[in-house]
Amino acid sequence: LRAEKALSGFDSRRRLTLAYALDIPIGKGKRFLNGGSTVVQKFTSGWTMSGTSTFQDGFPLSMTATGVATGSGLGLRPNVVNGCDPKVSGTAQSKLGGWFNRACYVVPPAFSFGNLARTDSRIRGHGIANYNISVAKRTEITERFKLEFRAEFFNIFNRVQFSMPDRTVTTAANPTTGFITTQLNQPRSAQLSLRLNF
Repeated sequence: LRAEKALSGFDSRRRLTLAYALDIPIGKGKRFLNGGSTVVQKFTSGWTMSGTSTFQDGFPLSMTATGVATGSGLGLRPNVVNGCDPKVSGTAQSKLGGWFNRACYVVPPAFSFGNLARTDSRIRGHGIANYNISVAKRTEITERFKLEFRAEFFNIFNRVQFSMPDRTVTTAANPTTGFITTQLNQPRSAQLSLRLNF
């Protein structure tokens, strides 16, 4: 039972979400570029920018192991090698072929469950660092008609968030334990809209 005492699989010690909005100080009645003809003022006025940024630690890894079956519906966990540090240093891209030191985990003997806890708090998956930005412009055509343009950029810096590594410890030849082969988030995307309010 002591192996069941572990961090939750969705434990994240640090998460920060920032939301911001800025009325850009240019154009009519603003600090900068407030002069010029009516046409110039309609072009320079009404700009706003907003966005969200999210930063989060990755989740702790839960491991499984292959081996002799112990019973219907029972999963195996690996044994932990004493004194072995599973952490691997380097950037996320440099660790795609080995997110953790797989020598620290071995398949348990036949008809045993393995001594690793539900999750290993020493190693975590890839975290989040995402930026979404929106730029909008509102133009008063007449007192009644107003035109609104909006450009929205999701994951604007095109940062990758990798999926969890392969966490199956096995004795098979050429194992992929510790390998990351998929991306979790979406690549950068943008959308434009034009709306007439009256």
